[in-house]
Amino acid sequence: MFWEADEISWSPGSGPSAWQLLGRQNRNAGSIRLCDFRRARGVYILFDHYGPAYVGLARGRGGLGGRLKDHLSDHLAGTWSRFCWFSFDDVVEGELDGWKVVSQRDRPVPSTGDTVIREVEALLINVLGARQQNQMKFLGAQRWEQVTESDAATIKDRGVVDHHGFTFKPTYSY
Repeated sequence: MFWEADEISWSPGSGPSAWQLLGRQNRNAGSIRLCDFRRARGVYILFDHYGPAYVGLARGRGGLGGRLKDHLSDHLAGTWSRFCWFSFDDVVEGELDGWKVVSQRDRPVPSTGDTVIREVEALLINVLGARQQNQMKFLGAQRWEQVTESDAATIKDRGVVDHHGFTFKPTYSY
């Protein structure tokens, strides 16, 4: 749920847009799926050492990645070390083997008031870590784990997904 800012290679040296905000589902060859979430739209929370420090909206062309990268050099620079995010876009099969892509929605998914309230409750329980609550699961959401730079290098080296999906050259490998 929490992604570490220092596990992202924000400036990998292959150009200003070469960095990726990679998430993964599964670990095993054949079932692993990767997705670059830089362009995803939604909400995000920046955390410092004590808890939530900032809540923001990710919208427009820059999406989540643009907002997070901005916070590396704006008034929040150096004040946060991890983040979590929740996107309202779809994740669909990509053209490359093992890759999915963000598909931006023009409209929200139709839902009832009860469904929206339940999803907001699940969001708050998960983010705040309310100890007296049962772990709430989202109804239609997918969980994506952070892919660190070293994870990406290992995945690329093993060839379990199409290497053309990587826009950077991982500098760390086992």
